[in-house]
Amino acid sequence: MALSDAEWTLVLKAWGPVESDLAGHGQVVLLRLFKDHPETLQLFPKFKSLQQAELAGSADIKAHGNIVISKLGDLLKQKGGHATLLRPLGESHAKKHKIPLANFKLICDVIVTVMKEKYSDFGPDSQAAMSKALDLIFAGMGPLYQEFGFAG
Repeated sequence: MALSDAEWTLVLKAWGPVESDLAGHGQVVLLRLFKDHPETLQLFPKFKSLQQAELAGSADIKAHGNIVISKLGDLLKQKGGHATLLRPLGESHAKKHKIPLANFKLICDVIVTVMKEKYSDFGPDSQAAMSKALDLIFAGMGPLYQEFGFAG
């Protein structure tokens, strides 16, 4: 499942505009996740009691979105050598937050969808490369979840 140098170039080029507004992009991604997969909202104790309109205006959503997108950018920049960075993320989400593994795939799909809608130059080749990169990161989470004893 490794990506070629050309695919990593596409991924990082596509990620560039995202980095210009990490919090804004993160907010859009989380709001879209909650809209398309409302069950995921229940996994966020801080947000689960908020109505859709409150979510959109929440500074906490924007702050959390910033964390999500920043961490993902850090992982992508490793070009597949992300195991060291992924480990604490897997541990915290398995042990502390108890986030089901499938939710990582959901947010990966939402990220690609949002990027496709937001950027006209995020074409099929870039979309395929980004999906492959996110799948690579997602694939690394499964063994960590097993190691940390969370079957979610």
